[in-house]
Amino acid sequence: MRRVLILAACAPLLMAQSLGPGARTEEGIPRQSCGFGEGLGLLRAVEREAAQRVPGVGEGRARGERAVSGLNSAAATFRACGCARLAQLTAEAASAAVAAPAEASVARLTSVFAQVKFRARIAREFSEERACR
Repeated sequence: MRRVLILAACAPLLMAQSLGPGARTEEGIPRQSCGFGEGLGLLRAVEREAAQRVPGVGEGRARGERAVSGLNSAAATFRACGCARLAQLTAEAASAAVAAPAEASVARLTSVFAQVKFRARIAREFSEERACR
């Protein structure tokens, strides 16, 4: 009987150890060591870059390629952290940026980057308000 009581008392500790350091411990908190901060950094960098004026078609296309790459990387990071909704919002921003590398005018690039900035801001604000939920 005594062994059963000891095992019952230690069960929560044993379960916590078996989950490991990358396990999600509480709803709304990202997994440890998943790179959540790096994903937020990429998201903020793309939002900041999208807000800048487009000087020319060549620079705008290059900026669009960087935005797509950064947003896709951030979405993958959020997905790995268990933040499905944040990953979805970031992927939507990436899908808005996909058109930029193929655009032929500064006016159209400006419009695409306005959409990217808007969607990236929505994802960033979501992350600040709700974290991973």
